[in-house]
Amino acid sequence: MKVTVAHLYKKLEELDRDVVELKKLTDRLATDREYSPILKETFSSEMNKLEDQKSEILKLNVSRPEALAKKSPAVSEKPVQTLPQSQEPKKPEKPVRKY
Repeated sequence: MKVTVAHLYKKLEELDRDVVELKKLTDRLATDREYSPILKETFSSEMNKLEDQKSEILKLNVSRPEALAKKSPAVSEKPVQTLPQSQEPKKPEKPVRKY
């Protein structure tokens, strides 16, 4: 099954958001209600399921299609040269208008 990295990233964001929402709901539960422990346990088990899904996604191996691998190599053969800060081109100064 082929899935893009963007789809997996969106799914990870969804999982994180759902875990945060469940945590907020758990924190807002009244402790003096008889249903509170049951709901807390249910929320906790759902959070664990979501975390398991997240870890499964993070364990996936990512492969690059042949066409992309040939166009842009993963590791550049030539080191990238950077200019020292003192030699970087400066922005031309614009006159300040006073109204």
